[in-house]
Amino acid sequence: MLSISVENLSKRYQLGMIDRKVLWREVAWWLKGGKSRVASPEETANEFWALKDVSFQIREGETVGIIGANGAGKSTLLKILSRITSPTSGTVRINGRVGSLLEVGTGFNPEMTGRENAYLNGAIQGMKRPEIDAKFDQIVSFAGVEKFIDTPVKRYSSGMYVRLAFSVAAFLESEILIVDEVLSVGDQQFQNRCIQRLQDIIKEGRTVLFVSHGAAQVRKLCTRAICLQRGEVICDDIASKALEQYQAAQLAGGGMGGVEKSASGTAEVVYPEGERPGDDTAKLIAARLVDDSGNVVERSLTSRGFRLEFEYEVFQGGLPLRPACIVSDELGNILFWTGDSSLDARTIASPPGRYRTQLEFPARLFSPGKLLFSFGVGEDSLTGESHVLVADALSLMQEDDLGDTLIRGAYKGTLPGFVRPSLKWQTTKA
Repeated sequence: MLSISVENLSKRYQLGMIDRKVLWREVAWWLKGGKSRVASPEETANEFWALKDVSFQIREGETVGIIGANGAGKSTLLKILSRITSPTSGTVRINGRVGSLLEVGTGFNPEMTGRENAYLNGAIQGMKRPEIDAKFDQIVSFAGVEKFIDTPVKRYSSGMYVRLAFSVAAFLESEILIVDEVLSVGDQQFQNRCIQRLQDIIKEGRTVLFVSHGAAQVRKLCTRAICLQRGEVICDDIASKALEQYQAAQLAGGGMGGVEKSASGTAEVVYPEGERPGDDTAKLIAARLVDDSGNVVERSLTSRGFRLEFEYEVFQGGLPLRPACIVSDELGNILFWTGDSSLDARTIASPPGRYRTQLEFPARLFSPGKLLFSFGVGEDSLTGESHVLVADALSLMQEDDLGDTLIRGAYKGTLPGFVRPSLKWQTTKA
């Protein structure tokens, strides 16, 4: 059974214009039951098409990720599905009650208490009071706002507001749950609880649409993903393939949603002489990620090693300088820091001149996903002052080697964790 059916959906915005006619068009569309209107998705100087002829179907119980860069059309799509705004043309059919958490706290009245807002949101979703009563204690407990549930939410801290908003959306039993970047807010402990709650909802067989920039979260929660670029669907496939398409468009400078290509989308950088990062002591010349044969690589299998190389120039001698590197995932989580720990790097001053440093990353170290590399050159001193430091300058996409039986054996499914090292095990009969 289909939960959501979207056919030829387009949304046009008139730049700099809003009046009563706009409001009437929104209301009239819903009164007509979401019937298609004719519109030609061609931009003019004062128009912007946030969505262009988007079509897809989502079956009951599916968990689908919506991915794409800022401005790709994700939030516009979810607002239409949540009936917050209407499309310019196209048809949307939804079977079941929709619970949505788009912008945290959307739909909350700041003058009302937490209790009143919980019941109001439940009523908006079409739930009856006894249904809300049955879930109310769970909502309050998960949010951790027991002492403040009868206080107007305008007096809540931002953390309390976030927790209550998510809890209301996640515990009121709508058949379809739409979540837009909620896991990018709150502290790490709260985000982990959100993920666990979403996993519980998925196990219950409810339909979930999940928007995130984080590939790790999409891989963890979704079996399928729809990738948007400039308002159009460029991939609708299993999560791993859609994420590959998303990353490929970024690396190619595809301008997804108008985002400029940055240094973090490449495997090699070479800086012109007048633009080299650093200070009067040292400056970076170039950096690259290469395979065992010395070829620059943007993608690598988890079963293969690679290395980071970078060149820098020292202008002032007298300081023991050592290179260092930070490896992060695409969400900004630091996986580890490493620096040259040799005695020479720690004790011998580096004379002026050019240097090339190499850092080997062994095979079977990282799990699949995008890796970001920050690196530089600093003093081996109490302060550890950095003279060259570039953040997220290079990136590498690690692809899962499903044929790597040394790690996987015969198993072909998902393996958790940030790293995937080949460690020494020993098992004997007791």
